[in-house]
Amino acid sequence: MKKIFIASITIIALMLNSCDPAATFDKPQPDKQKPLTSFPKRTQGNYLSKDESSILTISDKLLTRHFDYEYKEHKDSIIQFYKLNGDTIISKRDGVKEKVIVVGDTVIRHANLTDTLFYISEDNLLNKFKGYYFLNKHLSNNTWEVNKLSLQNGVLTYGIISEGDDIKRLNEITESSADTTSKHFDLTRKQFKKFIKQGGFSEEEKFDRIR
Repeated sequence: MKKIFIASITIIALMLNSCDPAATFDKPQPDKQKPLTSFPKRTQGNYLSKDESSILTISDKLLTRHFDYEYKEHKDSIIQFYKLNGDTIISKRDGVKEKVIVVGDTVIRHANLTDTLFYISEDNLLNKFKGYYFLNKHLSNNTWEVNKLSLQNGVLTYGIISEGDDIKRLNEITESSADTTSKHFDLTRKQFKKFIKQGGFSEEEKFDRIR
């Protein structure tokens, strides 16, 4: 599964699910849907990303993503934050050491990280609707982040709301004023269904089931 990527020192932060959501909702979606208590058995298992850089794992109540890859950085970017000593870099901040491979002016590092994307709890609700699974993550009072999951023919699709087209769709569906672009929405069940039909959650990543 391990591959080599050319990357900046911020690649790890960018690849994890740490960004603010493009849109939020005032209640779990779809509205008035009884949540599931666990991920269905048919969805549970391990899935390999198309670029083979990560594995997404679904268990009873947990959805995680594990990264295992190597990436390249130029020595000049490394020495801003680390001391380079042979095949080891040493953090200037806390002295932590890390083994690397040095080829000329290139430093090859190994990333092995696990990110929790979603876990089912009293605050985080999993809803099934129209063949899709909706991951409702409670951020604060009346503020929910919602992502979409689907499984078809062994291919798992993880979808999030895009900054452009999806926000435009949501504003049109909720009939927001023409001079306002909202990013927090109060959707009825009917409006959410319309958003799905129009291709909402258009920013997608696909994973193949590992047999």
